[in-house]
Amino acid sequence: MTNDVGAVVLTPKEIEAALAVVQAAFRQVRPIILERAGKVGDAYTDKQDGSPVTATDVAVEKAIVATLTNHFPGVPVFSEEAGYSEDLPQQCWLIDPIDGTRSFMEGTPAYANMAVLMQRNEAVASVIYNVAQDAMYVAQKGSGAYKNGVRLDLGAIPLPAVAFCKGQFIDAINAMLAPRGVTCQNPHTGGGNDFPMVAEGLCAARFSMRGGGYIHDYAPGALLVREAGGVLIPIKDDIYTYKTRSFVACHPDLEAVLQPHIQRLRELEQTN
Repeated sequence: MTNDVGAVVLTPKEIEAALAVVQAAFRQVRPIILERAGKVGDAYTDKQDGSPVTATDVAVEKAIVATLTNHFPGVPVFSEEAGYSEDLPQQCWLIDPIDGTRSFMEGTPAYANMAVLMQRNEAVASVIYNVAQDAMYVAQKGSGAYKNGVRLDLGAIPLPAVAFCKGQFIDAINAMLAPRGVTCQNPHTGGGNDFPMVAEGLCAARFSMRGGGYIHDYAPGALLVREAGGVLIPIKDDIYTYKTRSFVACHPDLEAVLQPHIQRLRELEQTN
């Protein structure tokens, strides 16, 4: 695989088949994750960003990367623990072996496997697997989003009454959402749990603000929400791109409510 603009990429049909491979890879590592969830104790180290990494993260990552590399020898596979440059090639997989490692360590069922296929600087397919709940979320650009094979359609679901944002923003954002009767609470440990809740219509919005994560933390869930009929509203940037960290993933009924408050959200982002 090269960085050339004309580099060959997987076709939509090939992507559909590839998504089945990813799902199988995630299910293959499920037993080891469930066996160790809540039992790792102090057997972990902290990364530079302060987040934990366990031996299970590393083992699961190696297994998933090996499977994808074997099935797609011409497509680079980059992963969280091994690290990667954000100047991506024309096509690659990005893998998060266990999103929500703290939840995994505590045995709280809010951790997930995540993968996203990037082509020419955009996410075109993603899989998020809530391991504890055996809930498989799959999205493909232009083909919709699904949970365990059932299509997700936010337009057919009433606006939920709860949204997720960091604690320091709750009061200010609650004031914005008050006209629609939505209130915020602190999010869970990772987007692998929260973005599917938005896509499924269980949560009205996830405000990703002052995020220190990487592409693999946001791109899988952002695509899932968009393909489910949701909206991505950039905050610091004028348009959403695969590098966007600051954005709102929300139910379509919230778009008109939030757009007038973009400047205020930008101010909140910049406040120490």
